[in-house]
Amino acid sequence: MNTLRSLMLGVATSVVLVSGMSGAIAADVNAPYVAPSPYVGGYGFEGFYAGILLGGMVDGTSSYLTAPDVSALSAGLAVGVNFYITDSILGGVEVQAGGNFGATATAYDALALARIGFAPNDDFMVYGAAGAGVSGGSNVYAFGGGVEMAVMDSVGVRGEILGLGTWGATPNAAKATVGLIWHMQ
Repeated sequence: MNTLRSLMLGVATSVVLVSGMSGAIAADVNAPYVAPSPYVGGYGFEGFYAGILLGGMVDGTSSYLTAPDVSALSAGLAVGVNFYITDSILGGVEVQAGGNFGATATAYDALALARIGFAPNDDFMVYGAAGAGVSGGSNVYAFGGGVEMAVMDSVGVRGEILGLGTWGATPNAAKATVGLIWHMQ
């Protein structure tokens, strides 16, 4: 009698386990496919973004701020787009425009930059940038890099430094900014 009872209990347990597994398998088969995302959280660097930039500019010539070795407060805007090349490598383009407000002069700049970045996770990126534009009425090239980190679901903080120079000459100005960047994903 004990053997029959143990056998029936074993069969009942097996039926319950198998029916539970078949329901789970059926649920997995009928579930819609969701493509994997390069980032898991609510933040990511892919897509369009816009932000405000504040910082400073040091000019070692008279071409950008009208006086040699002048420091200026820099304020401007940035708009761009990033796209994933691999799971952790991003490419992008950005346009920056702003003003450099010195003690004796104000100069305006506009830069178009290509960017390449490394994002080891979904809320931190380090990047390099290079491009061309106009600063203080002179045609310039720019190169440098920065770091961006998430502070909210779609808002990040970044720090960037760019070297500037007129075409055919060595870099003679540096622009360092911090910014709040809003990612529109």
